[in-house]
Amino acid sequence: MEAKTLDNLEFPKILALVAEQAGSQAAKDGILALTPSTDRGGIETALRDLDELVGFREAGGRLPVSGLRDLRGILARLRTGGESLTGEELLAVRADLEVLHALKKAFRREEQPRELRTPRGRLDERVDALPGLEGIHQRILVSINEKGEVRDEASGRLGSLRRELQQTRAELERRLSELVNTQTEVVQDRFFTIRNDRYVVPVKSSSQSLLEGIVHDQSGSGQTLYVEPLAFLGLNNRLVRLRSEEREEVMRVLRELTALLSGALADLTLVFESLVFFDILNAKARFAEKFGAKRPEIAPDGRLELVNARHPLIHPDCVPMDITLEPSRSCVVITGPNGGGKTVALKIVGVNALLMQTGCYVLAGCRSALPIFHEVLADIGESQSIENHLSTFTSHLKRLKEILDTCDAHTLVLIDEIGTGTDPEEGAMLAYGILQEIRRRGALSLVTSHYEALKQLAFTTAGFVNAAMEFDYQTFRPTFKFMMGVPGRSNALAIARLFGLPEVVLGDLVKSREGKNVRERELLEALEGERSRIEAMRRAWEEKTREIEVKDREADQLLAQLKEFRRKRRDEVSEAFEARFRAAQKELEALINRLKARAAAPVRPVPAGGAGDEPTPAADLAEAREGLQSVRATLDDLASPADEEPESADQSPLRVGDRVIWGRLLQRGVLQAVEEARGRAVVDFDGKRMTIPLAELRRAEAPIGKTAPPPSQVVITAPTAQVAEEIDLRGLRVEEALEKVESFLKLAQAQQRGRVFLIHGKGTGALQRAIREFLDRSPWRSKHRPGRYGEGDLGVTVVVFDPAADKAPEGYDTSGRPDGRPKRKKGDRDRPV
Repeated sequence: MEAKTLDNLEFPKILALVAEQAGSQAAKDGILALTPSTDRGGIETALRDLDELVGFREAGGRLPVSGLRDLRGILARLRTGGESLTGEELLAVRADLEVLHALKKAFRREEQPRELRTPRGRLDERVDALPGLEGIHQRILVSINEKGEVRDEASGRLGSLRRELQQTRAELERRLSELVNTQTEVVQDRFFTIRNDRYVVPVKSSSQSLLEGIVHDQSGSGQTLYVEPLAFLGLNNRLVRLRSEEREEVMRVLRELTALLSGALADLTLVFESLVFFDILNAKARFAEKFGAKRPEIAPDGRLELVNARHPLIHPDCVPMDITLEPSRSCVVITGPNGGGKTVALKIVGVNALLMQTGCYVLAGCRSALPIFHEVLADIGESQSIENHLSTFTSHLKRLKEILDTCDAHTLVLIDEIGTGTDPEEGAMLAYGILQEIRRRGALSLVTSHYEALKQLAFTTAGFVNAAMEFDYQTFRPTFKFMMGVPGRSNALAIARLFGLPEVVLGDLVKSREGKNVRERELLEALEGERSRIEAMRRAWEEKTREIEVKDREADQLLAQLKEFRRKRRDEVSEAFEARFRAAQKELEALINRLKARAAAPVRPVPAGGAGDEPTPAADLAEAREGLQSVRATLDDLASPADEEPESADQSPLRVGDRVIWGRLLQRGVLQAVEEARGRAVVDFDGKRMTIPLAELRRAEAPIGKTAPPPSQVVITAPTAQVAEEIDLRGLRVEEALEKVESFLKLAQAQQRGRVFLIHGKGTGALQRAIREFLDRSPWRSKHRPGRYGEGDLGVTVVVFDPAADKAPEGYDTSGRPDGRPKRKKGDRDRPV
């Protein structure tokens, strides 16, 4: 892009607004150095990156880049070698590594709140690819403190030297304090100080002979000498030596750390450049938030459409504009009053085109679209060149020639007041010829003018369209509203009257002008009114078409997401169902094997007067019922209507040989027999035959392969015997008891029992309380009561399904008992509790 165009459009000032949002100087400099790109792939990538970050910020996320330090000078020194880095420079490296670690944490999904977990994208991949450099960070952390000084812990020798140095200094200061406090006739004041890195005491010049030592300095008056007593010479020498050794050890640590960073220079450079990239990207996102900028679409067909477009340098006072350019209507001629905003309209188009090609959002609405321009050529503002001895008109001509020499189908041309600075008639002819050539070359162009001849191009020449800046004739002031398809008027006389020119000057001019152009204006207005009506209809149709296309795309995306979700969910559920179903099969097979073994065993007589130890048929049946109840509970848990497979389009009655799906488990099988009178069917599931309710079967959508059944087949038929009137829960854990109660009550209710008894015993009362609390939360909360005398009293809970079946026996009296329970009838026998 031309530097002249960027300056014409004040683009450096707009980049400065973006740079204000950056945290580091390196990022600010990087933004100010940005230039518009012409690479479509690069622009799309930059906008996608910005999309990801804007989405991350909208979800509440933030990039921790505010503490980023500028390492450009440090990295340059590491490349060239030479002196070691200082503690402050190492501290800057540590600060940037901490920004790196915070950035990695910000993009670590498992550590984010659920609402911040946006889909992973390019930014996640870029952060994941960055080296952590934890070793370097830790080494700097233990070696350099927050002031940039080398810590005692940086090396064992340094810590030892500093301890010895501290002890020597303390000993020297202690002895000097004793000297100045005891030899007051010699010292000038009771203090000691340092001269030439050695401890000295202030001695009166007249008493110098009383204290043997080395004079290091004297006061300005000469009355005080700063003397190092010979008695302290050894300690001072030792202190100087220790300081020298300390400095050397500090430099050794700094050299070592510098060498460590030099060995990781490539990684350090990558990390720093990536952090600056994220700082720049964050600045673009913050700029978009501050100015309400939106993501533009890249128009593949050369169309330019800006909706509610604004200029950032006059935000928020800028009146939004809707501006459209397309190959079939490629030249917009903007007319209207001076000061009405024509030049601002040119700059709005140019600036937003440059912003998009710099990877930024545009100051326009979401439906805005721009093509990628290889060049943006502008001639805006004062063209006079004193340095080159060119007048306004000749400078204007020179620039127009440059534009004609350069423009093509990938160019945006912006010209302010085309053809001015010369005779109006000749200027209009010149403008006409230049615009025709620009249009012929396929460039998109916006020009401003006051020439009436150019307004008529839209009615006589294909590819031209008028636009105007609105003028309020009530207040005689411009409104700054942009109107496509309408020619404007300069209104110079009205504005002159507004600025106070004498009426004697304006009166005759206004009458003459109105009489001359009234018919022409009426014709133009009539034509433009019709054109505006047709244009409004066209735009409404295009808008509706775009809305329908968007809705279609959204519907397709939602349908694809739904199909994918159902597929994944079906796979997950199928795996879980398969495991649970195998467990249920094993439980049934074990139950069948036990029953077969008992059936095959010889029957022993039952001793008179009591039950023996051997299981009876009734006990076998009770065990079978209990086992089937457990299996049915497992199957009930597996049932999930939301995950059913699609039904077959064939809705005819099922026939033997049909391939079917059992609705509970989505298990496929082949129908072997149908008992319509009993509502049951026998189905072969991979060699296992089961009798199940006919209502739970449906025809499979797709055929399945036949599987040969094994030689021996097991037919499992659900028992039809009635459920017992009571269930004994004594000795069971609470969880196990509640599971049995729920299965027992479901079965009893299904078989229309009038009432049943839950025998839990008295004991500590824990099981009784748990059962009754469970019943209070269950569908049977209003249908249970304690047992009566003769029913088991407090050791029994009665669940009533039919009140008619729960009448108190004749002879029971509920009066006289505080709990309202009936008195026990003589001769009644309690249930065992």
